[in-house]
Amino acid sequence: MNPYVATALAMCLIVALSLAGTAYLAVLFNRRAKEDLVRALTPLAEAIDGEISLDDAQVSGRFDGDIVFGRMASGQGGIGRLFHVDRIDAAGGTAWEWSSLPSKDKSLPPARHFESSDSTLENKLALDWLVLASVVANADHDRFGFIYDPGAGHVRFTRAMHSRRDIPTPDVFLGQLAALGTIANANRRAQTEMAESVAT
Repeated sequence: MNPYVATALAMCLIVALSLAGTAYLAVLFNRRAKEDLVRALTPLAEAIDGEISLDDAQVSGRFDGDIVFGRMASGQGGIGRLFHVDRIDAAGGTAWEWSSLPSKDKSLPPARHFESSDSTLENKLALDWLVLASVVANADHDRFGFIYDPGAGHVRFTRAMHSRRDIPTPDVFLGQLAALGTIANANRRAQTEMAESVAT
């Protein structure tokens, strides 16, 4: 056989074996990632008598009569991962967000801000954000926040994940849902007061 042909055939065989090996490893790692995700999400689904959606990396169910969700999501621009905990509560009114961002200087406290188009809303909510922040184990050094979106009809707790396995335990998850319940009650009252004041 022509040595050039033999060399070409050998190279083709090496490439084919490499592609097959890469495909096998990709399938193996994908399967293991899904198994890890099922193991992490199953206790959360059980805690809310709900179900898992692997395609959405999400659990859904009910807590104190409300529809609730917990899910992994990509950060803005695809940078990093977030874990969202949502509690459906369609109070209408004005959107707002309270956020806690760690300082680059670890000796300084985190930067905490309330943002809304209504400058009076934070006072009307009358929430103790530091108490609510206790649902985060490392609140001074983690990036997290609470959000109300009237369009989506939910209150949300969102936290930056340190790794794809950084999913809350059932007790922590239930604590976050309870905190969202406190927020939802205050938000509903504040939004109702604002609507009534506008009507009069």
